[in-house]
Amino acid sequence: MKKYLWTSLKARLHLIQSRPGALFNWLFLPGGPGLGSESLAPLTDILNLPGSIWHVDLPGDGSNHTPDDEKYFSRWSEALFEAVSVLDHVILVAHSTGGMYALATPKLQKVLKGFILMDSSPDCSWLQQFIKYVESHPIEEASKLHVNYAKKPSNRILKKLTLASAPYSFTKTGLQAGIEFLKDLPFNYISCEWSSKNFDASYKAKWVPKKIPTLIFSGEEDRIIPLNFFLRSKKFKRENIKICAIKNAGHFPWIENPKQVAQLFTDYYQMLINHFDD
Repeated sequence: MKKYLWTSLKARLHLIQSRPGALFNWLFLPGGPGLGSESLAPLTDILNLPGSIWHVDLPGDGSNHTPDDEKYFSRWSEALFEAVSVLDHVILVAHSTGGMYALATPKLQKVLKGFILMDSSPDCSWLQQFIKYVESHPIEEASKLHVNYAKKPSNRILKKLTLASAPYSFTKTGLQAGIEFLKDLPFNYISCEWSSKNFDASYKAKWVPKKIPTLIFSGEEDRIIPLNFFLRSKKFKRENIKICAIKNAGHFPWIENPKQVAQLFTDYYQMLINHFDD
């Protein structure tokens, strides 16, 4: 099997590991937007799942550059569906905005065998709540960088802004580890800007998993997208959907509580097996 696959719409699939025992293809989609799938490496490194694990970058995400990132990223929904359709027996694992892209692509329910959402939301209400949180808990350096970024966006300023805003993403205990994690990640401001202008503020889930075994989890101290958005949604209260909080963790829970996250994936795999054995 090839280590890298590219789709016609420029999505990139990177094979991370394969283990015997199942035919599942686990596709890990990063948040961001514009943040590379390298952000998921500390997660996939700790997982021991039967089947193959892939990192997926949409066109324009992180280091997956294209001849025209804005043009190709604007077709994110088609690109995501095409990427998922390249392989069989796919479990899509999507973080943050990546999960929102998935829930805004109803065709996925026809091809997915399983679905995991991490620190995501069923609609855009998280954005206004987070804006209010930032206003009441300002970080001076982040505020200055945000002004500079708004005037002239660039990858350099976006990375500096993300690092300065790290206290929003991590607990006090996990902050230093979080900064170390963020500082080497690739960013692409073009995709970030496109999503900000065309998706983030108007997003609403277009489908709910009715039969697909689904796991939804967030850090219990996630200040950006708290788990409450799913907990309050009646549509997502279903027998096939399990919702969990990760203790002592923020927006990247695998950085702060890898043990509980890894156990959740192990339990979810058993949930999958039980589903297909019935």
